[in-house]
Amino acid sequence: MKTSIAAVPLIYPLPMAIVGVENNTGTFFATIQNLTIISREPAVFAMVIGSKRHMHRHLEIGTRFSLNMPTTTMIDKADLCASISSDTFDKAKLFDTAHVKGVPVIEACPVVLLAEVTDMTTMHDHTFYICAVKDTLLEERLPIDGHIPSLNVLDPILYGLDDKYYTVGRVIGKASKEGQSLYQSVRKTMAPQPYSFHFKYKICKLKNQGVSYKDLSDTFNVYHETIEDWYTLYTLFGRNGLTKKMANRLAASRFTKAEKAEMVRQIMQGEKTYRDVCGENMVSLSRLKNWVKKARKEKKRAT
Repeated sequence: MKTSIAAVPLIYPLPMAIVGVENNTGTFFATIQNLTIISREPAVFAMVIGSKRHMHRHLEIGTRFSLNMPTTTMIDKADLCASISSDTFDKAKLFDTAHVKGVPVIEACPVVLLAEVTDMTTMHDHTFYICAVKDTLLEERLPIDGHIPSLNVLDPILYGLDDKYYTVGRVIGKASKEGQSLYQSVRKTMAPQPYSFHFKYKICKLKNQGVSYKDLSDTFNVYHETIEDWYTLYTLFGRNGLTKKMANRLAASRFTKAEKAEMVRQIMQGEKTYRDVCGENMVSLSRLKNWVKKARKEKKRAT
């Protein structure tokens, strides 16, 4: 049971970052919390800054700036940059800085993005900036796994809508891996579904247009192997291969042990393709693949 609270964009986590920009009037820094990735390739992110904040006056389309990611040891300086205006305090004095490609960079931050404003729009009392990453600077001492350092190594500051600061916790899983065991378990409980001729024909036409088996499977929630079966029948027999009559014919097909062995031999020795054997013997692709898979396992055990 849930209870209603005030309308709050309760979306976590919110990373803290310090924007750095320099112009003919000086060097300016400001902490922001409203930050999100738009795209990894190309590298594009968005940030939202209050239109009344001093930093807003320094950012225009084409402006180059740095996005500095502070660690938890810098929480006091990051918080000060969030709460004090550059009109009353020169925040550049808080940091040791370097200039990279004409942009001020905070030396103590382990990750710094050099970016450029490519678009902007005003929403309510805030300005929404679209920014393209031009370069990513990383502290040399940091260990890298697959070109990306872990969150725990970077030790970022997270901002909560309860006006408190947090740090990251332990690693609990790996993306694209944790759901696989659940997926396989759910698949085993799914009963075969009756599909109409028109549905199968639609899938095959999309495959003809270049859509991958994986995308078709994910979009229409049909097993990859099932779609491959349909498409094989479609390429062999056209629209008739997708009819209920053909399905019944395949289901009624019976083969002796010797016939199965011969079909498997032809595949394993490369004499014929799966498609050839399916067409010549009126056997479904999935059945044939299972026979070959079983034969290969037995051969491997024997050796």
